Amino acid sequence: MKLNKIITAFGAALLALTSLSPLAVSADQLQSAEDVLQDGSFEYESVNGGYKITKCTATMITEIPAIRNGVPIIEIGERAFAGFTGISELVLPDSITTIGENAFYGCSNAQTLVLPKKLKSLGEGAFAGCSGITELKIPDSLTEIPVSAFAKCDHLTTLDLGNGVTKIDSNAFYECTSLSKLTLPPSLTEIGSSAFGELLSLTEIDASKNDAFTFKDDILTDKSGKDIYCALSTIKGTYYVPDGTVTIKGGAFSAAAGIEELHVPASVEEIGEGAFSCLFTGEMGYCSLLKNLDLENGLETIGDHAFAYTSIERLSLPVTVDEIGNGAFMGNYALTNVILPEGIKSIGENAFYNCDKLRTVAVPKSVKSIGDHAFGFVKSGDEPYEKLDGFKMSVFSRSEGKKYAKANSLEYNVKDRSLLKMAFIVVCVGIGLAAIVYSCVLMSRSRKRASASVRKAIKEEKEKAEEASYKKIIDSDDSDTGKTDNTEETEGSSED
Repeated sequence: MKLNKIITAFGAALLALTSLSPLAVSADQLQSAEDVLQDGSFEYESVNGGYKITKCTATMITEIPAIRNGVPIIEIGERAFAGFTGISELVLPDSITTIGENAFYGCSNAQTLVLPKKLKSLGEGAFAGCSGITELKIPDSLTEIPVSAFAKCDHLTTLDLGNGVTKIDSNAFYECTSLSKLTLPPSLTEIGSSAFGELLSLTEIDASKNDAFTFKDDILTDKSGKDIYCALSTIKGTYYVPDGTVTIKGGAFSAAAGIEELHVPASVEEIGEGAFSCLFTGEMGYCSLLKNLDLENGLETIGDHAFAYTSIERLSLPVTVDEIGNGAFMGNYALTNVILPEGIKSIGENAFYNCDKLRTVAVPKSVKSIGDHAFGFVKSGDEPYEKLDGFKMSVFSRSEGKKYAKANSLEYNVKDRSLLKMAFIVVCVGIGLAAIVYSCVLMSRSRKRASASVRKAIKEEKEKAEEASYKKIIDSDDSDTGKTDNTEETEGSSED
């Protein structure tokens, strides 16, 4: 009997423990960040009067809770659900106000996303790579969409930016390739580089209710028209960038892969990162149709990957260009000729990487830095960097180009070597001529000095001769007079 009671009591105690098992550590017991609160599906931390989900430990979930142990869930931590594929509906409870960096990165099976109505802070890359999401509404409580927040959500077709967003940061909606229409809210004042990059299906932009930006002639610009932010994929053939444009922002024409001939006016000073490049198509193995590129003097900076994976055949850069960014012309498989003018100071790494038809490059003496694998390297099989057969550089002696060629064991010739020889000969001849001229001058001066000296000597000799002659005459007169007197005396004596 006692044994039965003991067994019953033990079972009741075990049942009680089992009922408490969803929370291995209760909120009251959680003393520090080292303590981990678990319920079998998530791990939590105590923050600001609520819980933060720091990790999803389940293999499949149907919802994210709003409360646990009587405490509200107010945050989703950094990478808490990164790569998690066991959820099809991302419906986040309204209790959540903060979502950390890369919190749901790569949740590719999620087809529905509902953001909390009171969301105030969204981390970088929070929903990047959630390729299954088709619709998205940004709550009015959110003022900033951060870097790459929804990048590569490539099935997204409907986007509502809400009425509170003031800033859309770099790459926020990069490669959302299925999005066809974009409506800017009145609150928006700032758009980052490639925020709308490579929207390959974009055919309509509505900026009619916004005072900071304007949409005209298939391009989105600021009100002044100096900065171009986004161009429609419908632009094709020959395109003239509007005169007066100063900056072509990153990714601005990355969706306009149908441009075949491009004219950039002298007013343009900077072409931003990936401005005319579609990395998506490059990764897929084909390029944009851009074949002819006309850049006028005035351009100073060509950004990273600005013309990567285009079809440019011949490239002549204006003398005003100061900097060529990393990978600026990489993957231009048709490029055969490049003219780099004197004045360029910096050539970034991979600038002309994987341009397998580009066999010669002349690097100007003005270049002060050349990045790794800028010229002469291609991808071959599993080798990411293999030297291009038959590639040769033309460089100046004691230049950065020569240093690069030697450091990478690339064939090169020194273009100023014959010039140096010729210059040496010219200098020697010049020195000889100068010596002859100088000698002539000295001789001429010597003759002048000699003539004067001769004249002076002749004059002096003449004067001396005259004086000697005069003295001789005087002495002769004196001698004659004495002789006469003596004679006379002698004669007088004789007479006596």
